[in-house]
Amino acid sequence: MSAGMSRLKELISVAKEGSSEKRRDLLREITDVFMAAPDRYTSSELQHFDVIMSRVTEQVEISLRREIAEKLADQPSAPKTLIRQLAHDEISVAEPVLRRSEALTEEDLIRVIRQRGQDHMKAITRRRRVPEKLTAELVQRGGEEVLVSLAANRGAEFDAPSMEQMVERARAVKTLQKPMAERLDLPPKLLTKMYFFVSAALKREILKRSDYLDPSVIDEAVKANREKILSEAVNDAQSEVAAAQSFISEKIKANAINEALIKELLENRRPTEFLLAYSHLTGIDPSTTQAILKDRTWESLAIASRAAGLERPTFAKIVFSLQRGETEQNKALRILDLYLKIPQEAAERVMRFWRVRAQASAQTRPAGPKLHDVALRRAG
Repeated sequence: MSAGMSRLKELISVAKEGSSEKRRDLLREITDVFMAAPDRYTSSELQHFDVIMSRVTEQVEISLRREIAEKLADQPSAPKTLIRQLAHDEISVAEPVLRRSEALTEEDLIRVIRQRGQDHMKAITRRRRVPEKLTAELVQRGGEEVLVSLAANRGAEFDAPSMEQMVERARAVKTLQKPMAERLDLPPKLLTKMYFFVSAALKREILKRSDYLDPSVIDEAVKANREKILSEAVNDAQSEVAAAQSFISEKIKANAINEALIKELLENRRPTEFLLAYSHLTGIDPSTTQAILKDRTWESLAIASRAAGLERPTFAKIVFSLQRGETEQNKALRILDLYLKIPQEAAERVMRFWRVRAQASAQTRPAGPKLHDVALRRAG
């Protein structure tokens, strides 16, 4: 009989009738015996370790349970029942096991996520690798701190639905925006989606990555945008939209979508036709165009118009047709002064994001970028 098994028998006896002090001493000793040669025991011996150690661990104070958890956290062959027991313990005990133990299976960790609280989930987000199945559970159940920690972990793997949910959560959870925007596995369409609601500093970081977008993705997005113009309903007046779509369709066939038409539609107060024509001219999908037109700083409109090469008088006509009241008039005058100072090349870089955005959800309602982002992008 091995020394380990001999000590196990002694531990069984102490567990049944020994004092608390003896339990503590023997639990430490038997843990050290196990850790000295964890791979040498037979399955039967390991089972004995597991049953006795888990039973005695239940009866000792939290400080010793934490000590045992720390010792076993990096041992892949740690006793299964004991390691699961420690994972469900108070967070100060469970944390090292949840963060590091390879003895815990995905099913074990999912059970912890479903049965324990946010602190336990946060510990799991810090594992070296978090597979998609675990990530999906954490995204569904995690609060702000859990999601931020998960997003910051480069070893976390996301399936497509979970990644989309994280981006949607980032719209309202400001602290989630930076770690999500910095993820290299964030698909271009979700990266562009985030661009419209993150801070100016994050916009600049996202723009730096625009140079790595595949040109074929951009071209395909532009094509999809223009096709979408003829099929997307842009408001509730279905009959009006149908007539406007038919009108614009004929103009496209005649290659007559130009600045002259834009000005004519504004003069004749045909907003739906203008929206569709402007969308086609700039290569932006109608839902994004709507968001741009709602930006009463006119900065988004200036970037889109500059990238499309619209003359200043045409841009001015658009702005003055949209501005309301004295406050907006002052903003309109300011943007007209700045219009020609916007570098067209820099504006075209921003347009990459809007054009790729056509592949994202049509329900997204983004806010526009700012002129100083374009200037900084140029400087970078």
